[in-house]
Amino acid sequence: MIGLDIAILGLGTVGGGVREIIDESPRLKEKLNVAAIWVRKEKVNATQNKTNDYQSILDNDDIKVIVETLGGMHPAYEMIMKAFKAGKNVVTANKAVVAKYMEEFIHEAKQNHVSFRFEASVAGGIPWIQNLKRVLRIDDVQSIGGILNGTSNFIIDAIVNQHVSFNEALKQAQDLGYAEADPTADIDGYDVENKLCISTDLAFNTLVKPGDAIKKVGIRNLLKEDVDFFLGRNMNIKLIGQARLYNQDKLAISIEPTLLPVDNTIATVNGNLNYVQLTGDTIGPLGFLGQGAGRKPTANALLQDVVDILESNPYYDIDGSHHLVIDNHNFAAEYIIRTKLDLSELQDVSNLEGKYWHLANQTIESTHMIYQEILQRDNKAIMFRQ
Repeated sequence: MIGLDIAILGLGTVGGGVREIIDESPRLKEKLNVAAIWVRKEKVNATQNKTNDYQSILDNDDIKVIVETLGGMHPAYEMIMKAFKAGKNVVTANKAVVAKYMEEFIHEAKQNHVSFRFEASVAGGIPWIQNLKRVLRIDDVQSIGGILNGTSNFIIDAIVNQHVSFNEALKQAQDLGYAEADPTADIDGYDVENKLCISTDLAFNTLVKPGDAIKKVGIRNLLKEDVDFFLGRNMNIKLIGQARLYNQDKLAISIEPTLLPVDNTIATVNGNLNYVQLTGDTIGPLGFLGQGAGRKPTANALLQDVVDILESNPYYDIDGSHHLVIDNHNFAAEYIIRTKLDLSELQDVSNLEGKYWHLANQTIESTHMIYQEILQRDNKAIMFRQ
């Protein structure tokens, strides 16, 4: 067949979306052929091209691209590494495995002269990585960040606009398929952390991993009364992940519920949408809005990478040569903490009203240390960056 033979690993929500888009698009059917679909043994049936024999896919010289849609760490990590060693290009939407193993994947892909692409791993259908790559051809990037998790944004938006409790909003998200039965990754910031690590690697040509001194607070303790309190002060809450370069060799990286004026662009992002932005030396601020997840948006982003391989488009090269230190000790920020504790004895702290305390003249590091100490005595406390 004229075109590019690909194999899809997994035929779940995203893998099925890849197959569906190809089948429904005459334009893509001329370019791409799904030569094999790997599924777990119990899911093999008479469907054409399904197999649980991964080695047969690796041994097939006609298959040039592996599209990994399995999710999770294993067996995704092992299958990606085997694909590189077999001389296959790899495209993935798997943010968790990319964030953790970026350095290994980049090295193995280079060693075997193949491409490693992961547009779909951050912000789903938004062409974020592609545009970040374009900006970096000319500019140095000073900062990146935004709303990187649609589930948490949906929950906050439901509390604001439907006047429901956190638990009611979470239940809606689960019923709609936005949140898993265990919502930890979404509401505690781990999903944002993976996406932020990947974006940081690209933006600053460095290598950071989840847990590398990144300060993280999710929305698990958010209450409707918090939303109402800040709306009364013309501020909205968004879970924001951000990375900022300062002093040339330091990165401030954090994931925090953040207070924004209600008319701020990011504050108006509703539902399960994502909004991600960058600031470049000459281009200035750029923002991108769209579906950050979902069957077809994510599948579309995967296929964009596949077509780029087919058309031999160059890809941004990460070598991690910019050795930056994650240092939140010297980056100033202001915070508000809601707690039942009396914080009046802390330096530069003032009471706003009742349980809400304003912390001025702080750094990211110092405030997170204070917050962790507060949680030991008030596990329902929450903090907001201002």
